[in-house]
Amino acid sequence: MRFLLILVALLVLAFGGWWVWGSRAVDARLAELTEELRAAGWQVDYTTDGTAGFPYRFDLDLRDISLVSPNGIFGWQSPRLRVVAQSYEPNRLIVAADETHRVSVPGQDLDIEVTGPRASGAVEIGETLPLTELTVEAADLAVASSLGWETQVGTLLAALRGNGAANGYDAYAEATRIAVPEAWRAAWDPTGALPAEIAALRLDADLGLDAPLALSGEAAAIEQIDLGELALDWGPVQARGSGTLDVDPAGVPEGEVVLEIDGWEVLLDLAARAGVPIAESSLLRGALGSMAQDGVLRAPISFADGAMRLGFIPLGPAPLLR
Repeated sequence: MRFLLILVALLVLAFGGWWVWGSRAVDARLAELTEELRAAGWQVDYTTDGTAGFPYRFDLDLRDISLVSPNGIFGWQSPRLRVVAQSYEPNRLIVAADETHRVSVPGQDLDIEVTGPRASGAVEIGETLPLTELTVEAADLAVASSLGWETQVGTLLAALRGNGAANGYDAYAEATRIAVPEAWRAAWDPTGALPAEIAALRLDADLGLDAPLALSGEAAAIEQIDLGELALDWGPVQARGSGTLDVDPAGVPEGEVVLEIDGWEVLLDLAARAGVPIAESSLLRGALGSMAQDGVLRAPISFADGAMRLGFIPLGPAPLLR
């Protein structure tokens, strides 16, 4: 009996010692990451009392968070962010965010309210903590812009995990019940040709990066996108897309994405009302009409030399993906 008591005491001491070492490592890694961001030009501010949760959890509570990018065009503010890991499985993380956020993007601030935002993921234990999987979910998202428009999203889900290829990841994202801002509908769709809500928007793709995604170190950049599915469910408009894009070091995509769109005429009318120059082209409308079969348009969009084209019709500059 005495031997068992001594053994239990030694195990408790060992477990407690592991927690003390681990909590100090968490605090040190947070300080290192903060300094890395500041050295790169980011403005990083928060308050914390350090890691708590002895002895079963590593519980890190960040408050009054403010993050601003080096060029000042992106910012994020939130009252609180909590990161939790079990002490027996420290590489698996759970992140619980506050339900209010402010995000600054070029030209406007977005005030966001959301129910139950949380994320879970896993990293490999190592110097840069490379990410192996990540899931983010939230519900009842409400966004109010400083420019006056508002929108809501019913549910939001995003997931990322390694696919076995070198620096390769499976990426999935889905949003449901996306409310189109009233001001936009009044300007682009005054007759109500489309529902006030987009029922679902979904993306499923394989990503090839130039380095592993990690919590610290150099940021990874996209080298290839294998788009398995891009889907839009918006009343009479049903769209699907797939294709492959290679991305050069400057972020310019090369390749082809094929879209299949039922209800394409409605989208073209909306784009024309929104002032998109190419949407007003009779040449484009005629070309699309000749390509459609049984009301479904199959449109191969090519990306080359920094531009997008539908056959011989230019669609404008390609988006930069870095």
